[in-house]
Amino acid sequence: MTTRRDPIVEEVRKHREAIAREHGGRLDAILATFRREEATWPAGTVARPPKQVVKRASRRKTTAARRPNKRMEPTART
Repeated sequence: MTTRRDPIVEEVRKHREAIAREHGGRLDAILATFRREEATWPAGTVARPPKQVVKRASRRKTTAARRPNKRMEPTART
């Protein structure tokens, strides 16, 4: 099986490794740098309101509305 190399994925990985090396692999340092840079963006950031969670109606009927199973008739022996 041959693995196809995606140049975009390779570039992202290269930049990710460079950023990790620059900050000693410390996630807190990487995030702090991104937050500082984000604060200086001229367009700012987008804050979207949280999605409304819609409760789905239950598919199951109430117990009173359900009919009991019909009994099976015994099979005739021949």
